[in-house]
Amino acid sequence: MLKSEARNLLLAKRKNLTSADCLKWDDLLLIQFQKLNWSNVTCVANFYPLEHHNEPNSLLFAKYLKTMVPGIRIVYPVVDASTHSMQFYEETETIVYNTWGIAEPVATHKVVPISIDAVIVPLIGFDNRGHRIGFGKGFYDKYFENYPLNRPRIGVSYFEPISNIQDTHEFDVPLTHCITPWNSYEF
Repeated sequence: MLKSEARNLLLAKRKNLTSADCLKWDDLLLIQFQKLNWSNVTCVANFYPLEHHNEPNSLLFAKYLKTMVPGIRIVYPVVDASTHSMQFYEETETIVYNTWGIAEPVATHKVVPISIDAVIVPLIGFDNRGHRIGFGKGFYDKYFENYPLNRPRIGVSYFEPISNIQDTHEFDVPLTHCITPWNSYEF
């Protein structure tokens, strides 16, 4: 399946989810998330969910990590639309919204890629090889050019993988893990 076809199909499925579906599936995602090994993690990159897109509630992961891993730092992306790049910054009490309406922390304390132990990656879908379907802007793939390849890149999806994305590019960086409400995958 082509990325564009899969993106349209999965976005339509996600749009049709009820708030009750999302609440239930978020709880199930958290159970899968808790099964991952967080013992040597001191800094995790997370994302603010796009609620109007029925995106999984990643804030539950941050809450869990803050409870289970004393002193953990949670960082969030800030995008630069002009360069199609993104950097991660320390969580702040104040949240700002970028030109696409995506929540971001106030960009005051930048965190370099080598300091991040795991990245939780938003996505629309993924395939059996760990290739992700995002919104097509390439922010995460570009960020991963400078992120250590041996560190976890964990996708979060409400849906099970599609068999194969046919139009992956040489610059696409696959996930190392992906969780769904019912399964956890390692690639």
